[in-house]
Amino acid sequence: MTMPTRLIPVLSISAGVLVMVYLGLIVATILFATWQTQALSSIRDAQAAIGTLESKYYVAIGTLDSTNPYSLGFVRPTNVQYVAGANLPDGLTFAGR
Repeated sequence: MTMPTRLIPVLSISAGVLVMVYLGLIVATILFATWQTQALSSIRDAQAAIGTLESKYYVAIGTLDSTNPYSLGFVRPTNVQYVAGANLPDGLTFAGR
């Protein structure tokens, strides 16, 4: 029994396509791994920047808390008044409602 004449070229093309798909998947895996590494690096950098800003914020708040406002010339308000909103659109609300 002999093989059909088309079988060898079809199998060769199929094997070539499978090798190309395999190589493409390897390249895609490498690309996604590098993108993930870069994303993790940028996340770590952002977390470090946030940590630095937080520490600066806490230092600034610490200096504000230890300062006596009366020594800077601030006085207590003598009167507090509120403004009531009228004819507000339905989507707009105040926190006091």
